[in-house]
Amino acid sequence: MHHKAIIFDLDGTAIPNARNGLPSDELVSTIQASKSRIKLCVATGRPITNAKPILDVLDLESPCVVSAGTQIVDPKTEEILWEAALDQQSVEEILAICKPYHYEILMRNELMGEGTRANERVADEHTNVLYIMGCAEADAELILEKLGEVENITAAGVTSWSHEGIDIHVTDVNATKEHAIAKLLEILGIEKKNTIGVGDANNDVHLFKAVGHKVAMGNGTELLKSQADEICGSVEEDGLVKLIRKYAT
Repeated sequence: MHHKAIIFDLDGTAIPNARNGLPSDELVSTIQASKSRIKLCVATGRPITNAKPILDVLDLESPCVVSAGTQIVDPKTEEILWEAALDQQSVEEILAICKPYHYEILMRNELMGEGTRANERVADEHTNVLYIMGCAEADAELILEKLGEVENITAAGVTSWSHEGIDIHVTDVNATKEHAIAKLLEILGIEKKNTIGVGDANNDVHLFKAVGHKVAMGNGTELLKSQADEICGSVEEDGLVKLIRKYAT
């Protein structure tokens, strides 16, 4: 099989799952040596505001999926090439579920400290993604259970990159990594069968559905590993580096 694109997550895949995580020098040099031979694209839950510094270090040129699958952007110019938003009623229902909690809620491209506590947040006119930040695990389970009853949305809990706990990403039901990557492949003119997807978390199940060859990181969740065609080394072992070198031929 001739692979034409590798689409990979950031946190826990390209960088350590930490507030100030950055890619290794080895990954940066490998991407620079490989991007003329294969398309290299990120698919991350992060908004462009805090994905951009990492994309700049990686010096990626191909379009990338950001904001939990709600936007495709040019990593150089930040131009939005495609976007899907939540409807107003859904946002209001989500906020009602979160109101009893103290967690910070971010919308669109807000960063930590720029959001509003759940009991104070009001619906914005245009919201492509909503982040419920740093939930205790027990609270996250309850919130996700209730969000599962809201029509037209999808919600996923991921290990927080900003602090301890679980971050919940909420998007329109048609704005997951799966849907966004399908749009990305249209833009690139590449067939699904010629793509590789790499991730580590449960929300990367959506990424897996959109690609031809599924790769879980060694540090990935058991759920993701159970659905993978291949398991590579962990992020600490630069597993993504070895994978790119393997397929960028």
